[in-house]
Amino acid sequence: MARIGITGAIGSGKSFVGRLLCDRGYEVLDADASVHDMYRDNQELREKIANKFGRACLFPWGINRVRLANIIFADATMRDELESIVYPYLTKEVRNFFKAQAVGTESAKTKVIFGGEEVEGAWSDRWKKNAKNSKPCFVEAALFTRTPEIVAMLDEIWIMTAPEDVREQRLLHRGLSLEDARRRIENQRGECDESKFVGKTVRVLENSGDKSALEKRLNEILAAL
Repeated sequence: MARIGITGAIGSGKSFVGRLLCDRGYEVLDADASVHDMYRDNQELREKIANKFGRACLFPWGINRVRLANIIFADATMRDELESIVYPYLTKEVRNFFKAQAVGTESAKTKVIFGGEEVEGAWSDRWKKNAKNSKPCFVEAALFTRTPEIVAMLDEIWIMTAPEDVREQRLLHRGLSLEDARRRIENQRGECDESKFVGKTVRVLENSGDKSALEKRLNEILAAL
């Protein structure tokens, strides 16, 4: 079973490719969505964030994204602090996802054991696949370079690319201000360069806006796996 990471700068189309893969029957873990679920449901994580950044950064349904973004974009050390709190939880979630994919389970109540460890969380309840399934599975995340433990789990990394002006327009269409869009683009500059993933098979998918060309490229890569 190949374990593949999908990454790319903000606005490059990671989620779009993730949806295309889901439509083709592949299992895709959206790391960003997983983190936001944890912001809402993981009380231990919420307490750590409140202690570091203040309870005003929390809502009952998650985090105050605007307030927290203003803090971390104003001070790079605060971004590092947030990542040091959140990424261990995300790493565990990704590890459990891959373990569950490799092992499978016949019952939602069956404990899944992999490498002498029990797979925890939703993944142990969700997947009911045959352990012999060799179909690749995917993790979509913005910044693998900041999570070396996750990168170590991956066999391949797919990097989404698009011209900066195209990405900027996509962010504006999401409702971001021009200032905020440019700030986020600058904050991630260089984070997804191929050179960051030495020793990994890296594939690049261009997503400048031609959907048919992107789907053709995706189908070619899948056929070659």
